[in-house]
Amino acid sequence: MKKNAAIYCRVSTEDQAREGYSLPEQQEKLKDLCKFRDYNIYKIYEDAGISGKDMDHRPAFKEMLEEVKNGNVNVIVAYKLDRLTRSVRDLEVLISELEKYNCSLECAMDDINTSTANGRFFVRMLTVLSQLEIERVSERTKFGMAGAIKDGHIPVSKTLGFMRDNKKLIINPAESEIVERIFDLYLKGKSYQAIANIFNEEKVLNKKWYDTTIQKILGNPLYKGDFISGARTGNPVLYENVVEPIISKKLWEDCQEQSRKNTRNYTRRNDYIFFQKIVCPHCKRIMACKAPGGKKKKYIYYQCNDCKMSIREDYLVELLIEQITTIIDYDITVRKYFAPLLKHKIENTNELLKKEKNALKDKITRLKEAYLNKIIDMEEYSEDKKYLESRIKEIEQKQKEEQELEEYNFTFEDIMFVRDGESIKSLMNPLYQSNFEVKWNELELNEKQDLIMSYIDSIEVLKKDNDKLEIKNINFRKTFIEEYANLFNKGAVNRLQDVLVNGENIQIEVCAPMTKKEAQKHIERLKEKFPISYHEIKKERYNKNQFYLKYTKTNIFNEPLKMIPLINKKGINKVDSYGVIEVPISPIKIITELKN
Repeated sequence: MKKNAAIYCRVSTEDQAREGYSLPEQQEKLKDLCKFRDYNIYKIYEDAGISGKDMDHRPAFKEMLEEVKNGNVNVIVAYKLDRLTRSVRDLEVLISELEKYNCSLECAMDDINTSTANGRFFVRMLTVLSQLEIERVSERTKFGMAGAIKDGHIPVSKTLGFMRDNKKLIINPAESEIVERIFDLYLKGKSYQAIANIFNEEKVLNKKWYDTTIQKILGNPLYKGDFISGARTGNPVLYENVVEPIISKKLWEDCQEQSRKNTRNYTRRNDYIFFQKIVCPHCKRIMACKAPGGKKKKYIYYQCNDCKMSIREDYLVELLIEQITTIIDYDITVRKYFAPLLKHKIENTNELLKKEKNALKDKITRLKEAYLNKIIDMEEYSEDKKYLESRIKEIEQKQKEEQELEEYNFTFEDIMFVRDGESIKSLMNPLYQSNFEVKWNELELNEKQDLIMSYIDSIEVLKKDNDKLEIKNINFRKTFIEEYANLFNKGAVNRLQDVLVNGENIQIEVCAPMTKKEAQKHIERLKEKFPISYHEIKKERYNKNQFYLKYTKTNIFNEPLKMIPLINKKGINKVDSYGVIEVPISPIKIITELKN
């Protein structure tokens, strides 16, 4: 009695490209084998473009096994063993099933026949070798992929803010600002949906924005320069610093921390300046926001739901005004002077903008060809062309801004001069609107919220027995601390230092250390515009390892503006004296002090 044979053929794209295992070729060989063996061909089963890593995702293979179980197939004929399986585990399952239903296996190119014990042993040995080859190929692939990733060849699809340049992933200057804005808005308290709504209203990139899109962007480590491979397989591998980052790692981490804080217990309202910032002095939990109702004057409170302790917002502002003015000072400096200047100096994106513009022009050309060849209709052509032209206009605007910055030779010394000038005007004229406390009062509520949300992580308060409040600690965001330190080192912002004056400690602003030559140049520049005084004081030893500054005003009607640590040439960065800039205070202030 003739055996019923099931011919099984499988091919994947890789197999066809590598060894030419086409389905027709396999069928022809196997039909000849069946004819030689005098088998009756029951049916030909084909799995096209499917991997042989497992048996669960091959419909034709599963159908064939069902016919074996039904007794309709006595022998399975395949081209090679790896057409059936590449897994030792799957092979054991397959042989057990075939033995159970009295079905044998034959392979044309491997001289395999499982109808005997020796044949089954030989099959197992071939499969072990086949799986070893798979694992070795996998290892080589992973090794090669790791090298490619470290070289900047990141295996990702189109990612907002990035583009390809010779297969490498680089920053797309036309989109990177959108990414930066998303992180900035989120850090200022905007939700995923709120950011999506803003972008939809402004028609950013002429696309529909969703909250899930914003969430994915904020959680993508690629924007801080890192890439995670194998996340979907459950075996993630982190590759650090493989692409140029669009945002700093600190900013990315701050946004992840903010995401963890945004729980259902803390829903944001529009009238709280210190939303999610005040820490209960007793239980250390974030205090909730509370505004009483009624017709009386409303005060904003922060209340702990567990301890029932509450704190008025206006009292907090009074206690924090010094730190708030420091933040405003920093924010004005960064936004007004550093944001455009440093970005240009670091990135210098002219060449990248040019490449992106040319790529968009090429797309318009190809789009036109597609329309003329009737591949797309007029409506689709017009819509896509309009979008591409709008993107070209955006890039041209950025090129114009870059050109302006190229001609804008504004140095750190210029910034220090401008900022010192602002402070001098404030001391000489109390009505001058550069005063940072005045600026705080002039800010809109949402601007105050943005400042606190951007720079402060949490505020720890103490409430004494007499209900008097005291600030225990202010935890600034890591990004603020790091950037403030960087600006201080470059001479763009100052810090406060305690100085002994007539037996009393007073706080005076101190800038980064300078050489005497650098300080003298800065002083001469200020004297050309302002009636300042300048003198130097020596550090005096307090005990073996401690020093203090004994400062006396040159004029009772002068006010110290700042101190400049002067570097001694004898030692690297050794400071043994300070230069003091004094400013004549306003007549109004003099009269007030004389009265007192």
